[in-house]
Parts: sequence; C-alpha cells; structure tokens
Amino acid sequence: MVTPKEQQLAWVRAVMAHLGISPNELATRAKMAPSTIQKPLNDPAWPHMLSGRTMAKIGEIAGLQPMEFPPRSGGGFGEPEATPYVFNKETDAIGSNLDRAVRELCRGRNGRDPWVMRSRVLEMSGILPGDILIVDMNLQPRPKDIVCAQLYQWQLGKAETVFRVYEPPYLLTNSGTTSKPVPVDDQDVVIKGVIDGLVRPRQ
Repeated sequence: MVTPKEQQLAWVRAVMAHLGISPNELATRAKMAPSTIQKPLNDPAWPHMLSGRTMAKIGEIAGLQPMEFPPRSGGGFGEPEATPYVFNKETDAIGSNLDRAVRELCRGRNGRDPWVMRSRVLEMSGILPGDILIVDMNLQPRPKDIVCAQLYQWQLGKAETVFRVYEPPYLLTNSGTTSKPVPVDDQDVVIKGVIDGLVRPRQ
C-alpha cells in the first residue's frame, strides 16, 4: 500500500524532474529552507509529511495543484491521456456556461476534480476527446466503473494519470484496440477516483 507520505514525495520528485531542477533550486524558488525538502527526500526515517503550505508553494512554481502530476513525455510515457480542466477566464457566454456546468458538478462535495479527456482509449464507453470528466476521489470503485488511476515509476520519480475501465483486479482500455490489462496493486498502480459525471462541450 502506498502511504500518503510516499505519494507526496513521488509528486515532489516528479515536479523536480518536470522542471529539471535540484531540491536546493526548488527550495530557493519556493523561498523556503533547503532542509524542508531535502530531509523528507533523503531520510527514509523522516517522520513528518510536507505541510499543505509547502505543497502549495511547490505546486505554484510548477503551475500545478498539489498532487497533480505533470504530464510526462519519453521514458514510456507519451502525450497525456487527460489534462486538468482549466476554467475559462474569458467572459464569453459559451465559456461561462461551460464553466458553470463544471463548477455545479463539483460543488458541495470535497474531492471532486474535472479533467479533459485527450485520447480515445474509452471511446467504446462513450467517452470522446474533449469530454470533461468529473473525478470523485471519495468513491470506492466497483466492477465496470470508469476510474482515474496513476501509474508510478518510483525509481524515476514519474507518474502517469490514466482513465480506464475497472475489471477487478485489472484496468482496461475500451477503444476496440488490443491493450494489455494493467493489474491494480496499490503500489505501482493506484486508483485515485471514480468518474461520476461528464460534460460534453458544444462543438
């Protein structure tokens, strides 16, 4: 089982790899003491987790939310299957209506995040590129649920966010093409949430 502390540190390493910087440089950019980052990364016995404030500062530097892994390229990872939904800052009616719909689906419950699907890995489940998926991180996955999962490469400090059909104990694509099932082991493959809402923007 991956602990919350391990997840935090995997995210910090992924951010450093994404930015191409060292722990010292990350601390400098975040305006914090180098030991704040170095101790948890270098000392397996370090008992504390990073604070929410520290996580927020690191995320701000990378343009990410805390625990939002950056998209990866190379090393076995291609273009991201999905990207976090970014609310439109424009005031046009289409953008505003879309934002309102997404906000309404996320309102009133913690742990609900919108993502934009970029691939066709679930097209036979009716999910197409451009669809906005609402991920509820508090739901327990059931067979045939569409889930959001992360695939970790711990030694490289990498993680990939994917969307799959859950057929215990495997994650499957549903696009009409052959794809190897991925076993969920709660270590290298971790389900983060269940899709329980979808918005399809008007084309």
